Amino acid sequence: MTMLIGRPNVGKSTIFNKLIGAKTAHTSDIAGTTVDVNTKEVSYMNTDFLLADSGGFNLHPANELEKQIINMVFKYAEKVDLFLLVVDYKAGLIPEDIEIYRNFIKYGVNVFLLINKVDSIKNIENALSEFGKIGIKNKFALSAENSIGIDDVLESIVEEFKSSNLKCKKDKNVDETIKIAIVGKPNSGKSTYINTVLKDNLIQTGAQPGTTRDSIDSVFNYKCKKIILIDTAGIRKKSKLDFNSANFQKQTISSIERADIVCVFIDIQHGLTHDDLSLLKLVTVEKKQFLIAFTKWDIIKLDSESNTIQDIKNEIELNLKEFADSHYIFISSKENKNIYKIIDICIEIYGSRNIKIKTSDINEFISVQKNNLLKGNIFKHIAYGVQKNTDEIFMPTFIFFTDNKGKIFSMKDIKFIRNTIKTYFKIKSNVEVLIEYKNYQK
Repeated sequence: MTMLIGRPNVGKSTIFNKLIGAKTAHTSDIAGTTVDVNTKEVSYMNTDFLLADSGGFNLHPANELEKQIINMVFKYAEKVDLFLLVVDYKAGLIPEDIEIYRNFIKYGVNVFLLINKVDSIKNIENALSEFGKIGIKNKFALSAENSIGIDDVLESIVEEFKSSNLKCKKDKNVDETIKIAIVGKPNSGKSTYINTVLKDNLIQTGAQPGTTRDSIDSVFNYKCKKIILIDTAGIRKKSKLDFNSANFQKQTISSIERADIVCVFIDIQHGLTHDDLSLLKLVTVEKKQFLIAFTKWDIIKLDSESNTIQDIKNEIELNLKEFADSHYIFISSKENKNIYKIIDICIEIYGSRNIKIKTSDINEFISVQKNNLLKGNIFKHIAYGVQKNTDEIFMPTFIFFTDNKGKIFSMKDIKFIRNTIKTYFKIKSNVEVLIEYKNYQK
């Protein structure tokens, strides 16, 4: 996704029209004409990418309409891979141009500077020099009205996508399909989350019935992946099913079985309940990768003295018990907090689930831990280890062998080994650790 950003009336909509090769955005001399995010697919040099025109927004909104526009721009910016900052050469470099740049570099993606309204070749060098003070490496002097410099911008966008591996495959549009089940107790925030995602016309490509009567699949493209959100029937409305009802259990199990990754929603207002833990155990019984999302984070009232964010996190980790080493995230659909971070983490987990580690590296890992004064106490009972190699498992599984028949590895020991191996090999997914006794005596 590429997005045009900049002050009102610098020519973003004109550039947008030239880049997509058609007049679809309304342009005029009135500042702030574009009030919505207009998104189109661009195809250039066998490369497809989405281009969005953010409209003329004001970082310091003076009324409700301007406030809505800036909120929408920042919401969409979370999914952008490349920003095109448009400035007006005739107006010169003004502080707001720099302020806009500083507000968008926090998203951690590259920024191209488009210096518009450079209508004379003799002004190009001056334009690049004056606006070079912003500090952006990739600068382009162009006149969108006269179609000057547009091809240079398009070629550079394509090159950026190729070099940063952001381009989706043209033939399939996406390179992987990831099925994510959204499960949780009734009223845990599932419907609000899914509705928030699906309202976003920027990425939604459609919804279709699932393979069973008990689920609905919502399908959309995100960062070159086809994402399928597996959802129980009627989830768009408030569920009237009780957690313990047979129908609710049936729908939940069906969603979990079909998923690559399960996202368990837990209402942070009520904390961890017995039902939540039962659901987490159900996911682990199915040996599914999972992520825990604590919903309605906006409702939590924080007290600087007795109820800090860290206090809440510590309490959650304590109550999670055997799930404390799992991925978890705090979200607010109402405030759009971490809405797409859920999908980003699921992509990371999915990508590392098939990680293969050589036996020699595993045994080097064991040797390193034995020499660690803090961790060696557990690993001294382990002789060697291997990774289980089978296509039937859903997460990296490691078998560690011990010749100490008297050593009993507790659940705490197993969790410690899991965390250590995940950290050492930088594994994002959950892992399974098995301990087996092997007699080396002849």
